[in-house]
Amino acid sequence: MEAISKERVASVVLVSARVSEDELAVYEAALSYALDTLDAAEIERRFGASADEVEGMRDDLRETLAAHAETTRAPEQPAEIA
Repeated sequence: MEAISKERVASVVLVSARVSEDELAVYEAALSYALDTLDAAEIERRFGASADEVEGMRDDLRETLAAHAETTRAPEQPAEIA
C-alpha cells in the first residue's frame, strides 16, 4: 500500500492510497469476520466505530471490488457466424 495524499475535510482526514486488489479483499474479509463474530459493543470497543459504520465500510469495499472485477474481466469473444 502506498499513501498518495492526505487532506482534512471538515472533521475528517481523507487519504488517497494505492492499494492492490488482494489487499482490498483482505480488508473486506477482515471486516466481514469481525461483523460475523463480534457483537455490536465489542465492534465499537475494538474499532472505535459502530457496527453499522463498519458494515458500511465493508459494503463499500465489496462495491469497489465488484466494480473493479467488472472492468478487468476478459472481453467476451464474438459468437461465430455459421
